[in-house]
Amino acid sequence: MSRTRGFPGSIERRGKGLRLRLCVGGERHYLMLKTTDRRVAQQRAKVWQKELERQAERRDDGLPGPVSVSQLADEFERDALPKLSAGTATTYRCALRRVREFFAGPLDLPVDRVRRAHVKRFLDWRAARRLRKGNAAPIGGAVANRTLQKERTFLHTLFSFADECEYRDGNPVTKTKEPRTDARQPVILTDEEYGRLLLECADPALYLYAVVLGEAGLRDESEALWLRWEDVDLDGGDLAVVSGRADPDHPKRRSHRTKSGRSRYVPMTKRLADAFRAYREAHGGKGWLFAHPTAARKHLRGARIASMRKGLAAAARRAGIDAAWHPHDLRHRRVTTWLEAGGDVVKVKEAMGHADLRTTMGYAHLVRGQLRSLVDEPAPAPQG
Repeated sequence: MSRTRGFPGSIERRGKGLRLRLCVGGERHYLMLKTTDRRVAQQRAKVWQKELERQAERRDDGLPGPVSVSQLADEFERDALPKLSAGTATTYRCALRRVREFFAGPLDLPVDRVRRAHVKRFLDWRAARRLRKGNAAPIGGAVANRTLQKERTFLHTLFSFADECEYRDGNPVTKTKEPRTDARQPVILTDEEYGRLLLECADPALYLYAVVLGEAGLRDESEALWLRWEDVDLDGGDLAVVSGRADPDHPKRRSHRTKSGRSRYVPMTKRLADAFRAYREAHGGKGWLFAHPTAARKHLRGARIASMRKGLAAAARRAGIDAAWHPHDLRHRRVTTWLEAGGDVVKVKEAMGHADLRTTMGYAHLVRGQLRSLVDEPAPAPQG
């Protein structure tokens, strides 16, 4: 056994390797190294000493010791997921399963030992594991860069959570390259196409749903389908989008929140106000705005409808709308038409519930025909 200057411990030969012994915080610690090079052992001892001192300092401050990636995932799911919107929570829950699958066994490291290389290995591993909903086994083929981008975003959120909890310093994901991908281009309906879509919505509830999306720009499932009649103020001309509302059909579930976590008001157009009045006169004005009219095996009469995307998509097909169109594109259309009409971008931001103006501007799109004005408009007459 030999003592080494610079750290409180010793190095001794054990079989074909060396054993480090350190005393930190009144406790003895031992570590076997598969090397006989004492210089390597000394360097490892200095790093190990700093790790042990940091752990001892955390214990003195009343903080937990080293937390593994699996423990971090459990804590994130327990403490952070309930605070997110339903859609984001579902996406993150799927990503958590992939994280647990990869960071298992020997890779279930303490969080403070996860490095950029581990993140890169995870993304490479995930890129080769294309999955199908309902099937746990990979189905072959490469994963789209858009999916990898989402997985990387989740990892960044997870390790930011670890940083906030002081399980580590910094975020290793920020040092990795973000997968490049082309953003999806929304299909912005013209006035004529929008009119055809509404004409194909023969069902009164479906028509009202399409008008709410097109005139108020609400998110199609997490906001529009959570409206109640008390949110509709026809006298004031406002539509309230409430965050943090409990579901009376399922009182034991956590309260529903919007993506931004903020309630807001959206002004009603004449078309939207007329649609509300007509629907209320025919079907009443209590409870959920979009409710099941009859009882069935999976729901009660008056219970909230969870999705109307299939009905709206079928109406879009009958109207001859581009197959790439999605109900969320009506939100893009609403922002674009408001800004084209000279609307104040700050007011549009508040109506849409965006946290940043850049998000609002990302929703503004010019259709190809409108760009013709750059060359079709007459040149200004020369002065002088």
